[in-house]
Amino acid sequence: MTRPDFCLGCDPGLSGGLALLNCQTKVIEFIADMPITDGRVDPAKLAAIIDLCKVRGTIHAAVENVNARPRQAGMWNFALGVGAIHGCLAALGIPFTLVQPAAWKSACGLRRLESETQADTKKKARELAARLFPESADLFRRVRDDGRAESVLIGRFLAVKNGWF
Repeated sequence: MTRPDFCLGCDPGLSGGLALLNCQTKVIEFIADMPITDGRVDPAKLAAIIDLCKVRGTIHAAVENVNARPRQAGMWNFALGVGAIHGCLAALGIPFTLVQPAAWKSACGLRRLESETQADTKKKARELAARLFPESADLFRRVRDDGRAESVLIGRFLAVKNGWF
């Protein structure tokens, strides 16, 4: 796989995020919360964000390969959001790799322990993103910034795995 200029980390879901990582300088060039309208991922706004990222150079996206749990509340909206990400990337000609949550979380040391809540794990993700990218630590200071942090970590995982970082 040819080294792209940027890796776009995508954490799907209503509280997810997008992070554009520069593979040359190893810094966060752009970060955004997942665009939401009327309780759903907004495909038009999502496409506009991704298209703006595309003008900076070549991109390869890392998209968390998530699965809905049976009877999960909001499963349909979640699935529509994941589909919007895949569709926007494909329509804009951006290649992407699906990244298993267990793989990137294990590589980052974020596997949830039995004694931990999901909130604990998300806090650890924000803290790790702030440590790895100290110049951007303010982007992860709020509790609701976990989607941003996870998008950064997903993108960084793929970039490191492929030797782009």
